[in-house]
Amino acid sequence: MKRKPMQGLMAAALLVSSLWTGTPAFANSVGEEIKIDASQPEISEDGFDISKDYAVWKVEGEKTLTLYNLSKQTELKIGDKKSDKTSPRVDGKYVVWIDSRNGGSDVYLYDIAKDEEIRLTKDASVSGLEITGKQVAWADKSDEGTDIYLYNISTGDTTRVSTSGKAESPTVGDSYVAWADKREGNYDIYYYDIERGVEKAAVSGKGDQIEPSIYNDKIVYENSTSQQIYQYSISGGKNKQLTDSSDSKGFVHIFKDRVVYLEDDDLVYHQLNKTFGKEIVSNIFDEVGPRLYEDYVLYAKKDNNKKLRLSLYDLDEQEVIPLGTTSGKPIQPDASDRYVVYVAEAKKGNAVILYDTEKGTSKTISSEDSDPERAVVSGRYVVWYDQKEDALVAYDIRKGTTKQITDEDEDQEPSDKLYEVDGDNLFWVNINRRADLMITDLATEKTTEIESLKSEPLSIDIYGNYAAWVAETGKKTASVYLYEIDEQDTTEIRKNVNVQSAQIGDDFVVWSETSDKSKTGWDLYRYNMDRQRTDLLMRFNDRDQKNPQASRNMVLFEDNRLTKKDNDFYYELYDAEDGSFSDVEWNEKAEMSSARIGGNRVVWIDERDGDPVVYTMAFAKPQDSDEEEEPGEEKPEPGEVKEFKYVDLLNNNTLGKLLKEVGYNNFVYVFFAGTDEEVTMTMREVVNDKRRFDNYMKQSDVDEVVVRVTY
Repeated sequence: MKRKPMQGLMAAALLVSSLWTGTPAFANSVGEEIKIDASQPEISEDGFDISKDYAVWKVEGEKTLTLYNLSKQTELKIGDKKSDKTSPRVDGKYVVWIDSRNGGSDVYLYDIAKDEEIRLTKDASVSGLEITGKQVAWADKSDEGTDIYLYNISTGDTTRVSTSGKAESPTVGDSYVAWADKREGNYDIYYYDIERGVEKAAVSGKGDQIEPSIYNDKIVYENSTSQQIYQYSISGGKNKQLTDSSDSKGFVHIFKDRVVYLEDDDLVYHQLNKTFGKEIVSNIFDEVGPRLYEDYVLYAKKDNNKKLRLSLYDLDEQEVIPLGTTSGKPIQPDASDRYVVYVAEAKKGNAVILYDTEKGTSKTISSEDSDPERAVVSGRYVVWYDQKEDALVAYDIRKGTTKQITDEDEDQEPSDKLYEVDGDNLFWVNINRRADLMITDLATEKTTEIESLKSEPLSIDIYGNYAAWVAETGKKTASVYLYEIDEQDTTEIRKNVNVQSAQIGDDFVVWSETSDKSKTGWDLYRYNMDRQRTDLLMRFNDRDQKNPQASRNMVLFEDNRLTKKDNDFYYELYDAEDGSFSDVEWNEKAEMSSARIGGNRVVWIDERDGDPVVYTMAFAKPQDSDEEEEPGEEKPEPGEVKEFKYVDLLNNNTLGKLLKEVGYNNFVYVFFAGTDEEVTMTMREVVNDKRRFDNYMKQSDVDEVVVRVTY
């Protein structure tokens, strides 16, 4: 669908509003709860598909495709990380898509069994794509016009099956290829008999016959004049109308004796032997059609935040069912500014889910053959324990790569609970023989032993230039230790008290302790690093303040002062710098458990709506040092030139960020790109001559305006 050109004033307003933000607006406000329900992944508008064993889609903001195993509930990223991909299709053990990596729009095929990618076309201009079994069909535009081509995966042969130069919208079955053809002035339905090698007209008549979908010898299609759905039988040569109502129909898709289509923006299921269809879901996204296989319908729908979500409808059970490994029960959440991680626990295995608060997207980052637990995140790294390998694994968000950090061949046996990450530093306990405290630089992969203990510590933490741990000294006593990483110096900051864990904040260490003689129960204590002294942070005459966690100047702890039962705790957030409780509060209906604090946010498991769901809330804006490159993308080399669609930058709120990154003179608008009339304007020129910029915008299709940057 072609966009209308922007009006000049609107374009200028959008430009200026983006220019002066510097970086994208803070993705979520301080104190605003975010409910992370990833059972419906956010996707791009580039298409999706479903088959017997797999579904395929593209997550919004990513270049790779997500291949989802329906039975194992596991995900695999396929395709390179740099090129644009559209129209992903899957059938049997093959995935195909249209790829821009060579400057055009070529067809690529991925062999799932062989884990092998094959380029099917060279320097093509492909606009439509379908696959069934081992047959792939596409529309390719050349100097002779647009025609349909058929590729046989078994033989590797490519056959041109249309001869008009005016063909589009291919659909393929085991025996036939069908398409919409404009050779007679309006669109008619043609088909190609694969066995006989013969091209024939199927349906011609008044109006346009468009968007065909084929199964065996049945072709369903839309008549654009009546806006109704029709069925044509190749073997019987019969054509009949399937629908009859005033509402417009479109995006019809057939499997066996069933079809699905959109009626206005409602999803309708229709059996071919029935007179009427049945609406199964309302308010569907009406720019990408549904896909049908057996009892399942895959479709897209926008949520309240206008994010495009992928859903799976079970026709047999007549309900929407969870999709993706992200649909498992969430446990063990963690957070750090932009990112939230948690483990999705399912019968067929666990998966680590990474949620981007800036984009509002979730994805699985652990491999399908792993068994992860307890993921922690900081900066660009996520670390978890893999139970199958008995090893710690790190995921680099920036590069989109995973690497095993510990190795049993090097006498490394990490604790499955005692590890924390801050920036590039991973602090962990090697329990191979004794209990060795180790720090691994995830960027350089250098590991240093900082201390050797007789037994596992009760807790460990790392933050900035410091590491802390609690080591038992008696049956009910322990000591708190603080290690300065640069100076390689250890200080015992609390000795022989009843303490279980200690956490590090900006310039302090916090813990909770009690004694048999205490009348106040568990109280919070703080060690001030600058003054090198311990003081009481919080004490009340009744009940307990336990299990404190720290991030920056904030302390998250458990309290039971306002409950009836001693063992009934709730969470409090306290500003250690100001000496006051935080103004940031979660909803009074929250049922919080497994709460963690990291970076500028709190994250927890919440069952206020019945089922456990991950919630998160920011208590401050992220620090400048927390900004990272986009996940899965390498940092551009100096002098590297990249092009972006202007409208994509506007839609993603990244125009200002990109401008700040490269500067005015390296940020260039390109109008009529790739033609003899190509015109460029640097951002400096745009600011000085907005009228000229406005005129070019009026003359252009906004979809074709390009931003070219030099790093």
